[in-house]
Amino acid sequence: MNTFNLHDLELLKYPRTPHLEGSRLQTGDEGHFHVPYKTLAGKQIVIEEKLDGANCALRFDSYGQLFLQSRGHFLGGGGNERQFALLKKWASVHEPRLLEILTDRYIVFAEWLHKKHSVFYDSLPTYFAEFDIWDRHSNQWLDTKTRASILSPLPVLSVPVLYQGIAPKKLSDLVSFLAPSLGKSPNWKASFERTVIREKLELEKAWQLCDLNTLAEGLYIKVEENGSVVARYKWVRPDFVQTLISHNVHHSQQPYIANQLREGVDIFSPKLTENWSS
Repeated sequence: MNTFNLHDLELLKYPRTPHLEGSRLQTGDEGHFHVPYKTLAGKQIVIEEKLDGANCALRFDSYGQLFLQSRGHFLGGGGNERQFALLKKWASVHEPRLLEILTDRYIVFAEWLHKKHSVFYDSLPTYFAEFDIWDRHSNQWLDTKTRASILSPLPVLSVPVLYQGIAPKKLSDLVSFLAPSLGKSPNWKASFERTVIREKLELEKAWQLCDLNTLAEGLYIKVEENGSVVARYKWVRPDFVQTLISHNVHHSQQPYIANQLREGVDIFSPKLTENWSS
């Protein structure tokens, strides 16, 4: 990956996502408010599992150069990018095929799940979980069906989709889609302890910095119309938010604990070897 002209490339930041009513605001959400659930009435929506990872994106310029970014900056090297070291290797291995399909038209946004933040995953089918694509030609965020069509030839897995259709009439019906995370096995706690011990870290402290619930972090909701995403909302478990607040330790300051892939997953294979429902 060549970073020669990073300063010449315009960076597209992923938009901030408002909370639906009932979702506890998180650190960094100061000044934000809850959106009433009635806002979704009659809308065509997609509900995804909200994954706890690092926001990242990949794209190519008109010369075919690959660029990786994390939130508000391009990845240009340095000690602060340790959690993205494997992402750089993954992108480099798949670069020819990614360029062929994405060209300089599409910017792919994803959760990079290699490092544990608050949630520990022990059964991931990928570390790069795509969740949005910006089309630079049409200047729009593409809907779920279009994204799936673009990504189908690539070894890129999207985040889990839990529901597609008209928004449920009641918020409680929407929240009922919250379920055990598809990135966790029933024995994830034992897997976590084995990983912590293998890394020679303090087990008690590691547990204090880990979300203890088997349920997913929350739900991510998209409103889709005419082939594009026109609105986004999130609903986060109140106890998950409280866990973050009580820890008072940003994930960047935590010991490096790697989330685990499912047995048999090869992230460098030219084809996907697992999916969320395998």
